[in-house]
Amino acid sequence: MLYDIVIRSLAAVGLGLIINSNGITTTSVVMSICVFLLLEISLLFNQKTVYLTLTGIPFVITFVYMVAVIDASLPLVFSIFVLGGFTFISTILWTRMMELQAQLHRTRDDSFELESILKDKNKRLLSEQDQQVHLATLAERNRIAREIHDNVGHLLSRAILLLGAITTVNKDEKLAPQLDMLANTLDESMAKMRASVHDLHDDSIDLKKNFDEIIGELNAFTVNTDLDLDEALPTNIKLSLIGILKEAVTNIIKHSNGDTVSVILHQNNSFCTLSITDNGTLSSDMKLKLGAENYDGIGLTNIKNRASSLGGEAYFYLNDGFTVFARLPFDNKRG
Repeated sequence: MLYDIVIRSLAAVGLGLIINSNGITTTSVVMSICVFLLLEISLLFNQKTVYLTLTGIPFVITFVYMVAVIDASLPLVFSIFVLGGFTFISTILWTRMMELQAQLHRTRDDSFELESILKDKNKRLLSEQDQQVHLATLAERNRIAREIHDNVGHLLSRAILLLGAITTVNKDEKLAPQLDMLANTLDESMAKMRASVHDLHDDSIDLKKNFDEIIGELNAFTVNTDLDLDEALPTNIKLSLIGILKEAVTNIIKHSNGDTVSVILHQNNSFCTLSITDNGTLSSDMKLKLGAENYDGIGLTNIKNRASSLGGEAYFYLNDGFTVFARLPFDNKRG
C-alpha cells in the first residue's frame, strides 16, 4: 500500500507542476488538489475497473485543462502522456508484485499446513508401528507359553509319574530320601513352570483388541467411545473390564430397543471407571425390578460380582436409557 501511495503522490506532483506551468491561479490550485484527491481516493477501491478508472481520470482532466483552457504547448501535453505512462506501468508492476507476494504467502501457508499434516501422519504411522510391534510381542508370548505348557509341562508331568512309580516299587530305604528330594524338586519345578506360563499368558491380554472386538458386535448401533486404554493395568482389572463390557454389550444386543451406545473408560492413579449407556427404553416392570435389584438374568449379577470381587462397585442407572457403571480400584504400583 505504501508504494502505491508514493506512486500516486509522484503522479499528483507531476500533474500539479504541469497544471501550474503557466502560473499559479485559483483555478490551477483547485485543479491540482482535485487531481491529488482523485489519485489517492482510487486506493480505497478494491475493484480493478474502478481502481484504474479513478487513476486515469486525473490525467484526462489535466489533458483537457491544458489543451482547452490554457492552450498548452506540445511539450507540456506530451509530458502528460509520459507521466501517465510512468504511473500506469508503475501501478501494473506494483499490482503484479502484490499478487506474487500474496502467492508467496499462500505457498508458505500451504507449506506449513502440509508440514503439519505430514507430522501428524508420521505420528500415526509410528503409533501404528508400535501397535504392530506390541501385537507381535503378545503373539510371541502366547506362543512361548503354549510351547512351555505343551512340551516342558508334559515332560515334567511324565517325570513326576515315573518317579512316583519308582518310589512305589523301591525297596532300598537308603534311596528313599533322595527319591523324596527329587520328587519335591520336580513338584517345585512344575509349580514354577505353571506360574511362568500363567504370567506370560496374563501379560498377553490385549485390552484394546478385546474392547474393539466386543464393541464391534454392536454393528446395529451407533457407538460413541471415549477409551483411556492403558495396557499397564493389572491383569485382574483387565479381565474384569473385559467381562463387564461383554455382559453389558450382550444385554444391549438382546434387550435394548435403542440405536445409540456410549462406552467410556477413564483411569486414575488408583482406580478406573467403565460406563456403558444405551438410549433404549425400559418397561415399568423392569424399572421396578432394577430398583429392587431383582434381576431376571445373571448378567447384571455377574457384573456386580466382578466389581465386588476386586473391592469395587457396580451400579445401574435408568436416566435417559440404561447405564452400567463400574468402579474398580487397583494398586497404583502396577506390574
